[in-house]
Amino acid sequence: MRKRIMVIVVVGLLAGIVAMAADKFKGNGKQEVSGYAFDGHMSQETLNRYLSRSVKILNLAFFNEDPDKKREWLRFIANTGAKHIGRAAIIWTDFEADESMFTGAGQMAQAVHDQDPEIILQAAIFETTAQSVNHIQIPAWVFEEFGLQPEARNFSYEAMLYPDGRYLDNWGAGKSVPDITQQETQLFFFYRAKRFVDLGYESIHMGQVRLMGEKDTGYVEWNRLLKRIRAYAAEHGRRHNVLLDAHLNEAYDDEGSTSSNTSDRKLTFDFVGYPARNKPLPRFPGETKLELDFLDSFYRKTIGGLNPQGWVSSHTPYLIELDNYGGNNGNPGKSEPFWPWGYDEIAWFAHQSDDYRRSWLTYAHDWIQTNDPNGHLQMAAYNTLGNAPVGSNDYYNAIQPSEAYPSSFGDEETIKTIWGQSKESGTIEDELKDLTRTYRLSSRMIYDPRPSSAFGGDEKRLTNESGKSEYVIYKAPFASGKGVLSGFKVEVWLTVNDPSVDLQFYVSADDDIYEIYTPDRKAAESADNKTIYTGGYFPKGTKYLKIRFSDNPGAAQIGKVSLKYESIDE
Repeated sequence: MRKRIMVIVVVGLLAGIVAMAADKFKGNGKQEVSGYAFDGHMSQETLNRYLSRSVKILNLAFFNEDPDKKREWLRFIANTGAKHIGRAAIIWTDFEADESMFTGAGQMAQAVHDQDPEIILQAAIFETTAQSVNHIQIPAWVFEEFGLQPEARNFSYEAMLYPDGRYLDNWGAGKSVPDITQQETQLFFFYRAKRFVDLGYESIHMGQVRLMGEKDTGYVEWNRLLKRIRAYAAEHGRRHNVLLDAHLNEAYDDEGSTSSNTSDRKLTFDFVGYPARNKPLPRFPGETKLELDFLDSFYRKTIGGLNPQGWVSSHTPYLIELDNYGGNNGNPGKSEPFWPWGYDEIAWFAHQSDDYRRSWLTYAHDWIQTNDPNGHLQMAAYNTLGNAPVGSNDYYNAIQPSEAYPSSFGDEETIKTIWGQSKESGTIEDELKDLTRTYRLSSRMIYDPRPSSAFGGDEKRLTNESGKSEYVIYKAPFASGKGVLSGFKVEVWLTVNDPSVDLQFYVSADDDIYEIYTPDRKAAESADNKTIYTGGYFPKGTKYLKIRFSDNPGAAQIGKVSLKYESIDE
């Protein structure tokens, strides 16, 4: 009897194993491969998948020293589904902490990859050098890589500097911008890159390449160095590859080429990392929007060519981050170029309310998807606020509040939701508490300043302050390009009982060609001066709704907009 039971158990286990194995195969008999799998060169689709799940956790490596914080960050990564961890191991100018950083970087990488081996960790080599590098010994393998006789010496800070003295002490006394044409700089950068690759890092951000390469015509020296790093990673990397990026959108690895054919041009970097360049809205204190061609933003502008990963694209993939560069400009609340409302980008973001931050992230993610398939919003998870702390927080921290992080900002679940499965259909309700649910609006739109008592207690009402064709545009959620509008309801307060102040409505499939749309219009039962506009049955593929105000400023005021949407296969 016992034998018979054992046979049944063994057969059952074998059946289970076969069934599990079968689950890994598709109908053609090939093993199902993860969308994040690669060994060696990476496909364009795989690179974009990684970038679409990128989150910036500044110096994740140092959290290895605190078990509770380390546990929280591992939980955050698993909960959100992050696949590319930006700036996970860095040194800015405090190179005296180098060994501690590398130790933490290795141990944290091990913990992250034990949890999810598909994750790419990004290190960074910035546009910095400091006198403290004089205490770092140069291993023999660094000299050997460059065909030099090994010496028993340390790196030399002075040997990395621009000979003409430019950018000396740029980051403080004894902290400068290195010159990439100096061999010592290349030795130092290769040393750092190799150590990161050996620890399992598969992405390295190279900072402000142009700043370090002002004497490097055609980026010749940069390309030589990066080829060394790539060659080492191809042989020794954990998946035989390393992604290299920078704050640069102009570098090719084809000195002297005059070809205008994109496929003939070899790109230096795999992707580009760049600030968001969010534009402050002067009539809406604290608020910002993303906009094509604002300042030096390069939405839709990345160069194309033969990617180092082996495929040709008309535009290089890129990451957009909420960048840090000081905190505030000395005038918080006052916008200047590159300082939205007086802050750097991440400090501006951190100083917003919980609701606004979370709604703005949703807006920005959707806006970038809509405007450029090559762009991806890198979610902020941990970043310095410089001289602009929020309460006791010197860092923005998206993680859910916990014993380890009692005062964090708690945007974690929003990130998870944004990256989650898009809803097939739904309704967007906009009560105009802010502008994050609008897609775009003209420059002379304002919140009506008159008391709400005359408008049913409605505190926020959007109107025009000029009579020059002012408008606001709404859109369906991107939903992988399949989102379309299926209906709307717009609640409007009219200060003048005159048909000439009526709003005009337009619809579009592409935000380029709009056609007029006539909605149903009826008086609201709740107030004599309130009108309800409703619409549905739009032309096929309608994604945008444009509402144009009359030339009578303030005569019509939008109090609430409801949009119905659905996803369709076009």
